[in-house]
Amino acid sequence: MSDLLTIELSYNNYHLLFPRIIISILIILGIVLLITNIIKRVKNGNLTSFSFTFFVDNYDKVKLFGTAVLLIVYAGTLEIIGFIPASVLFMFLVTLLYIGNIRKKSIMISVSNSLATTIIVWYVFGQLFDITLP
Repeated sequence: MSDLLTIELSYNNYHLLFPRIIISILIILGIVLLITNIIKRVKNGNLTSFSFTFFVDNYDKVKLFGTAVLLIVYAGTLEIIGFIPASVLFMFLVTLLYIGNIRKKSIMISVSNSLATTIIVWYVFGQLFDITLP
C-alpha cells in the first residue's frame, strides 16, 4: 500500500512533475467545461448558433492594461533589485490599482498586503521548501 503513494523520480526531474500535474488537471477541467456547455446548448436547442466574446461588456481597461504593464515591469525589475523589493513594490502597486483610489486607508492596506504577501511567499517557498527565488 505504501508503494501506491510513492513516485520513483530522480532529483533532476522533480521540476517536471508539478507542471505536468497542473496541465493534466487544466485539460480535464477544460473538457468538463466543454461538455457541460454542450449539454446546456442541447437542452436549450441552440447547438448550431455560437457567439463568443473574450471580454465582457464595459470591462475595466485600466485594471486590465495596468496589470499587464505592472507584470512586465515586475519581470524586468526582478533581476535588477531582487525578489523581495520587486515583489513588495509590485504587490503595493497592484493592490492600489485594484482598490481604485489613493487615500491613507488604501495606502495602509496596500503596504500591509504587499509586505505580508511577500514575506509569506519568501518564507514558505524560499525557507521551508528551499526553492530558489529569483
